Amino acid sequence: MSTPQRLQPLRFPLRGIQLIEASAGTGKTYSLAALYVRFVLAHGGETPGGRAFLPPDILVVTFTKAATEELRDRIRARLVEAAAVFRGQSAGDDFLQALRAEYSEDQFAGCAARLQMAAEWMDEAAIFTIHGWCQRMLSEHAFDSGMGFAQEMEHDLTELQLQAARDYWRTWLYPLQDSRVLDDLGALARAPEMLLKQVQPWLRPDGKLIAFHADGQPLPTSQRPDEMGEKLRTWYRQVDAAVAALTPHLDTSLLELLTELQASKLNKRSYSDAKWHEVDLPTWKRWLAHPDEIQILQTDDAEHLQRFNPEVLRSRLKKGHVLPAHPAFVSLDHLMTVLNDRPDAYRAVVQHAAQWIAGRIEQQKERRAVLGFDDLLTRLHHALDREGGAVLAERIRAQFPVAMVDEFQDTDPIQFSIFRAIYPQIDANEYSLTLVGDPKQAIYSFRGADLQTYLRARRWTTGRHFNLPRNFRSAQALVDAVNRLFVQGEALPKGSFGFRHDDSEDTSAIGQNALPYFPVEAQGQSATYVEHGEIIPMLNYWLAPEAAEQFKKSDYMDRMARACADRIAKMLTDSDAKHCGLQSEGSLKALQPGSFAVLVRNRMEAKQIAEALAVRGVRTVYLSDRDSVYATEEAQTLLAWLQAIHAPEDEQKLRMALMMRLSMQNDAQFGVWLEDEQAWETMLEHCRDFQRIWRQQGVLPMIRAWLHTLALPSRWLALVEGERILTNMLHLAELLQRESAHRDGETGLMRWFATHVQAPSGTDEQIQRLESDASRVQIVTIHKSKGLQYDFVFLPFIASFKSASDAPLRYGQDDQTIVDIAPNETVKERADWERLLEDVRLLYVALTRAVYGCWLGLATFSEGNAKYSKLNRSALGYLLDLPDRPAPDDVRAALARLQWHEEPFPAAAMWQEVVSSAKPFPALVLSDHVTRERWWVASYSALRTRANAARLEAEQIGFAGTPDSARHAQLQDDDEMTAAQIALPLSSAPLDAADDGLHDFPRGASIGTFLHGLLEWACEEGFDKVAGAIDEQQNYLQKRLQQRGLEDFLPAVQHWLDRMLTTPLAFPGDHPIMSLATLPRAVSELEFWLEAKQVSVAQIDALAQQFFWPGVARPALEADTLNGMLKGFIDLTFIGSDGRYWVCDFKSNWLGADRSAYTQQSMQTAMLEKRYDVQATLYVFALHRLLKARVRDYEGNESKYLGGAMYWFMRDPSMGQLWLPTPHELVRALDTLFRAERSTTTMSEGAM
Repeated sequence: MSTPQRLQPLRFPLRGIQLIEASAGTGKTYSLAALYVRFVLAHGGETPGGRAFLPPDILVVTFTKAATEELRDRIRARLVEAAAVFRGQSAGDDFLQALRAEYSEDQFAGCAARLQMAAEWMDEAAIFTIHGWCQRMLSEHAFDSGMGFAQEMEHDLTELQLQAARDYWRTWLYPLQDSRVLDDLGALARAPEMLLKQVQPWLRPDGKLIAFHADGQPLPTSQRPDEMGEKLRTWYRQVDAAVAALTPHLDTSLLELLTELQASKLNKRSYSDAKWHEVDLPTWKRWLAHPDEIQILQTDDAEHLQRFNPEVLRSRLKKGHVLPAHPAFVSLDHLMTVLNDRPDAYRAVVQHAAQWIAGRIEQQKERRAVLGFDDLLTRLHHALDREGGAVLAERIRAQFPVAMVDEFQDTDPIQFSIFRAIYPQIDANEYSLTLVGDPKQAIYSFRGADLQTYLRARRWTTGRHFNLPRNFRSAQALVDAVNRLFVQGEALPKGSFGFRHDDSEDTSAIGQNALPYFPVEAQGQSATYVEHGEIIPMLNYWLAPEAAEQFKKSDYMDRMARACADRIAKMLTDSDAKHCGLQSEGSLKALQPGSFAVLVRNRMEAKQIAEALAVRGVRTVYLSDRDSVYATEEAQTLLAWLQAIHAPEDEQKLRMALMMRLSMQNDAQFGVWLEDEQAWETMLEHCRDFQRIWRQQGVLPMIRAWLHTLALPSRWLALVEGERILTNMLHLAELLQRESAHRDGETGLMRWFATHVQAPSGTDEQIQRLESDASRVQIVTIHKSKGLQYDFVFLPFIASFKSASDAPLRYGQDDQTIVDIAPNETVKERADWERLLEDVRLLYVALTRAVYGCWLGLATFSEGNAKYSKLNRSALGYLLDLPDRPAPDDVRAALARLQWHEEPFPAAAMWQEVVSSAKPFPALVLSDHVTRERWWVASYSALRTRANAARLEAEQIGFAGTPDSARHAQLQDDDEMTAAQIALPLSSAPLDAADDGLHDFPRGASIGTFLHGLLEWACEEGFDKVAGAIDEQQNYLQKRLQQRGLEDFLPAVQHWLDRMLTTPLAFPGDHPIMSLATLPRAVSELEFWLEAKQVSVAQIDALAQQFFWPGVARPALEADTLNGMLKGFIDLTFIGSDGRYWVCDFKSNWLGADRSAYTQQSMQTAMLEKRYDVQATLYVFALHRLLKARVRDYEGNESKYLGGAMYWFMRDPSMGQLWLPTPHELVRALDTLFRAERSTTTMSEGAM
């Protein structure tokens, strides 16, 4: 690659096509304005045609509206300044002085007049965004471009796309009917919304220029769904025949043979004793007993058979052993062959769907005479590319003989082809095209920006490259520190940015680097940051000392947020005391909150650092480049409330709305609404009032009434992000009010709003900034920070990254963009390499924002179940050339070579709240005994042990900070570590390598609520459907995890949920294997009310102790009497494989660091310490009452219908099951205690 020339504004060629590469902070806008001045003056007669140009003749294209306004203002100011220099009214800078010197004195007045006229004409300057310019060209050249004259712009095509997807789904997929065919089509056939998501890559503006692959290979030929359905049905018949041929050979001899193989001849890593006895052996027994139950297509049976395929067995035999012959192996081999010939339905049909939907969208846009933003580019591209396009290109070229394209590194193939069609000749004298960009800052791939396109443009302009080598932003020491990092990276085999081709098969490319790093010089900021009179190094880092196995990602995020917040708070405090500041020429300038920026990757990181700063009294504002107001938690909350208010009779919708984080002060408040009947009725009445306001006055008055009635603004403003929440909510209210004029009633408005919330568009109106932003510490996404500068920059989470693994994956190959919709491991590695290179460019952007100082947070943390660090796969790890599984000393040694400064890593508890010396007032003591009301509503959580009696009294009196809901109190108990847990020895048995638990997941009552909510959702959707819907699982989990700042746990939680749904339920006795996904019937959150007339709590306690683990010590319940109603919600009620009814309660208790802690003994200990045995007693009794009322022959046959209780410590799905079969004597005794002959039981409508 040729070395670029140093750009000299006064000598830069003004004809032909040039490429300027402007590193961060090197004065790109200054240079553009200088060239603009020369074009206006026709400097040296070197312009196209030797003529002078005015603002309407000079096209300047950039990529945001804000950038167009900034360029317009900066160029106008430069023209005014240049005119003043020529008039002798200003000395000007070196460039203007040199420019003036090239004219004779008698030309000064004419030059000044022309420059002044150009400045006054800047309102008419041809400075556009790329979309704005394309729209103008299509409008002004409508005849040549074939553009309709009456077409309107549609800013958001989401609804039109969804309608096209619905049309396809209704036309092609709904008629299929065959459930097996629909299952094979996967997400395509589940719902139009899911279908649209699958075809979205084809609908991008460059969709026709992309090569679509799966498993690294081009997709098969597209086929219509009905044609593919016939192919699949033929294949199903072949599978059925192969299964029928296998079943006669499923006999005891086969089982004996497999048992012998597993015991002594097969590799134990693949065929462990545990899996054989827990899964394999029961499955083979079931098949031998019931061969007609083999379900190849709908269950895991095919995967299980594959494990015992002869070919697989032979590969797993120990050395010296041979696989014996058996007739079943022949049939099984044939069955596997048939299964491997499965038609590739999804990949063939997805292309048909994409092409059909894209065509339908175009038809609808033409019918409605509308265009989307991306259509502006594609229409102009097509107009230039078709026959007669040369005429259009010539007319545009004559209109704009001079063009400058800014931020060209963010171009895409369509944009590049447009400019190349208009300005085709590199060395043309009749026009000028200047491309300006910095490929090191190409970070917008999510918007379609394509670095490969930029590199093609660079090759096109070989020999005409210029660069800006001097940094005017950062201080010398900071520039030097960044230079050292990237210069060192250039020694890597692929170079700093991964584009050196030393390993290329093309010998002419050896040693070439398409994206090299050239060190920049520092113009020099004279000020330095000092503390107590000492100059502080400008590039600093913290390095956590812990090894990876003791330091998880959550620890890293938490500790670095604290370290960053401590440093900023200290700098601001010390600045107020004049102990630190920016020192220049003997004076000390104080620091302001707006001088600081914390750069993050996403909203979750922003939330963590904002909370840490808020605790220290530092106010912040979050600025994102990507967030649409529809993509916020506020939008999801408001949608849930609109749905609840629209149907106040549907109490489940109200519950869902109230469960939203922004609806309640804490989890306890939700419990109050559920447990207090009067409070619940009041809330229902509010909803009915809101509905009346909506219908009579409109959606905006209704939302304001909702905000006022529930006192939400005051509650939100107490939060760190409160002002942002309120601003977003009011913004959404205005958008809804505006849209309501175009929608047919409440239902239509909600459907429109739901569509935008589910698929927020990049063209949506962006989140509004607050007026007080400038006086706060800025928390900014790295993407948003591009082009900006801050005195001090903090990168607390820069060691964090997310591997490229989610389909579809996009990557470059041989100058072509590939999208792989079903990537294999090779493709994932290729895509992750491109992820790494973009992360390197993000790191470059982040490190070049600071003027006086930068701090980085580093650690060798581990994630999930891994015990080692992957820091070497981060951008900084790559540039430092860290080894695999690096340790802290590896990082420290690498950074020492760069001469970066290590600040001591603060202890975990460095910052502490100021403790007031004032003594608290003594609590009020009541001298008289306070008696309870004679009649009351109780729940299991009201039955407390003596040790927790004080908490109960606090709840009843209403002390703040104590849980006042049954569910919240229970969940708090669930997540407290008991003394018995701590003392309990862990099993020494070897662990299964495939530990499927959530042992590293955060704890707490809110986490318990979260996990319970996931399982409740799965039950409502259908355990079987959710188990097979991987994409739907991922979408739902991602939204829920993002709301809580836990998005990094997505893979672990998705794996855990899958295990919860598919782990065999170990019913007592010898019964067929079942899982949640195969239960015949299940109901979640079954509500019950039991009438209780002077029921002694002590007697309930005695019965629980008599029938569950008799003789084992446990805390006694506080003496009390139940008189009124006993209320509760059962997590899950189901019919088991034994044909009996069971209740299940999910427990989020953390019993230990891995599955060895989840023994039957440890779970029993937790059950008794928390008195879950009492809960089980009451829940089974409620089920007993229901069966007694619903099942005709139940009385006298309790053991036939009533199974008992299962407590599932769900952090470990496999080991966490504790089964409590319930003797019929227990429920009969409870009947007597609750005076069965006079009491009643009420169950919710969903009862089984």
